[in-house]
Amino acid sequence: MTLKRPVSVKQAKRSPKAAARRESFCARMGGAKKAASKKTRNDPASPVNKALAKWDCDVPALLKPKHVARNVRMNPVPPSSRAGMTQATRTQVEKARDLYERFSGHDAVELGRVKIPPLPVVGVAIGEVDGILYSTIRDGVLEKYIHKFRKSDRPLFVVSPDGKVLYLLGGNYNFTERGIVDESDPNQ
Repeated sequence: MTLKRPVSVKQAKRSPKAAARRESFCARMGGAKKAASKKTRNDPASPVNKALAKWDCDVPALLKPKHVARNVRMNPVPPSSRAGMTQATRTQVEKARDLYERFSGHDAVELGRVKIPPLPVVGVAIGEVDGILYSTIRDGVLEKYIHKFRKSDRPLFVVSPDGKVLYLLGGNYNFTERGIVDESDPNQ
C-alpha cells in the first residue's frame, strides 16, 4: 500500500474528497492527542503534534469543531527564521550549517544576516593571493591559521571600483572541515 501525502488546507478547499480524508485523519489524531500524556500533548516535537501540524489539523475553518485539537491557539508562535525561504535557499543554509559545524566542531547558531553586495561589473585586479591569515574558534579554542596557496591554486585578488569590497576570484581550492585546501594538494 502506498502512503498518501498529507492534505493541506489549500487542497482541502479545492477537493471535497481530500477535505473528507483530512477531516478523518484529524479526527483520529485528535483522539490520539487526547489519549496521550500531558507531556506529549504539550511537546511540539512529539510525533502526534508533528502529524497534526503536517495536516494543518488545527485550522478550524475546514474542520468540524469537535475535530479541532483542544487548548491550541491559532498561530501561537511567530514564524520561524526559515519562513519565506525558498527550498534552494534552505538547502544552501543547511549546506553552510553542515560545513561550519564540521569545521568548527560546534553547533551553528545564526548570529544575524549579512547583506552581500552584488558583484560589480568592473573590478580592479590587484594580483594573486599568496596566502590568508585568519582567526576562528574551533572546538572551543581560539585558533589562528595561515594558509599559503600553492602557485597553481592561487585566487585573483580583486577590489571593487570604490575600494570598499575585497574579492577572491577563481583559484583552485575548497574550504572543508580542514580549512582551506588547495586542489593540487596531494594530502587532500
